[in-house]
Amino acid sequence: MAGKIASELKAKTDESWAALTGQLQGMEPHLERSDAPGEWTTRQVLCHLLFEPGWQPADFLRQFSERDLPHREIVPGLADVTPERKTMTLTQLTDALDAQRRATFAYVDTLSDAELQGRKARIPLFKQIQGSEEVPIAVYVGALFGYHWNDHAGQLAKIRKAAGLADAT
Repeated sequence: MAGKIASELKAKTDESWAALTGQLQGMEPHLERSDAPGEWTTRQVLCHLLFEPGWQPADFLRQFSERDLPHREIVPGLADVTPERKTMTLTQLTDALDAQRRATFAYVDTLSDAELQGRKARIPLFKQIQGSEEVPIAVYVGALFGYHWNDHAGQLAKIRKAAGLADAT
């Protein structure tokens, strides 16, 4: 059974997932649309959220440790739109994101609160965000599925508006 931290992370992630998928309602015909020239399209936003092909956040989380911290460089602003992803439907893209989310929480739910706070990785990008590159699992998951997804849900809202769609409910 999930501990308090895992339950809180899941609740926040469920909120972010609802916000993200709410913005995607009716967006299938607008996958290649952006809100302004030079801005990302809906497809690019979703590919960015998926990270590089084959990457699974749960696999990365399994590497977090109390010592000998694994290292991961995250380069902001990359959208890995591969030939395969160029042909994916909106449903396929959101299903892939949901599969990552579900697999992540299948793993997170097995960890104690102490493990979620004590097991860490070195992620230099977080030095700019939180002042330290040593990131506990709980912070990483919260940032990845909470802050990051909410930020891009806002970007999708702008694309919705540019496409003439009603505000998401």
